[in-house]
Amino acid sequence: MIYLVEFLGFFVFILVAGYLLPAGYYYWMYYIRNPHQEPIQHRRPTREGIVREVKMSIVSVAIFAAMAAATLELYKAGLTKIYWEYGRFPRPYFFVSIFLAMVFHDAYFYWSHRFMHWRPVFKYLHAGHHRSIAPTPWAIFAFQPGEAFLQFLGFTLLVMVVPLHPLALLIFLFFDTHMNTAGHTGFEVVPRFIANHPWYQGFNTVSHHDGHHTNLGKNFGSFFNVWDRWMGTFLDARAPAPHGEQAEHDRNLATAEKAADSRSGRRELHGAAS
Repeated sequence: MIYLVEFLGFFVFILVAGYLLPAGYYYWMYYIRNPHQEPIQHRRPTREGIVREVKMSIVSVAIFAAMAAATLELYKAGLTKIYWEYGRFPRPYFFVSIFLAMVFHDAYFYWSHRFMHWRPVFKYLHAGHHRSIAPTPWAIFAFQPGEAFLQFLGFTLLVMVVPLHPLALLIFLFFDTHMNTAGHTGFEVVPRFIANHPWYQGFNTVSHHDGHHTNLGKNFGSFFNVWDRWMGTFLDARAPAPHGEQAEHDRNLATAEKAADSRSGRRELHGAAS
């Protein structure tokens, strides 16, 4: 009974604070309030696609809530690194821990993301998310069940490895949510003068992740593009596509089309690519 109450509490919290509010805000800002802004892609999302994104996201929220309740049980059993005493670590560690959470999550996201693009598992884990070639903010949790599990597993491992105060964890989750939502907005939200600054080159912009939705073999990172640069999977969203990139892009879209597991999914991909 207690687990059910915890599950329902997490479900409502994640649904509202983690999905409806951020996705709704970005959708309102870029699709309703300022509909004439220049999008990153020439493609436009379809109503059918948005409905699919919302349905998939609600299923993911349920999986997240179940795993959050399970992670809470790990905390109760003393198996996490969550701490409440501010004096347990030097004061600067509070801010260092947020950065460590970003580094840990970014590494986990990069390698789990690349794993999900591995051809034998792509159809079963990640193809559903890539039906959104031109994603909207409603796609932030548009995962197949296996991907939803892997996505949340990273947060469970995070609190078991990195000592975090609950407030630091909430700040990290808030930042991660907005990075994820912005990355699926379809409009660049990072001002050009910041994106082009030398100090910002290790960070991803919206264009970087949006480019991943049109080129499945590039830009796997979350917050940073360091792993992409190290592993040769980085595609600079500000630079012209290198020679042969269009052919690779076409092959990747064909892979996504073949991996779609329903006729409606295939129709949507073909329509978006036309």
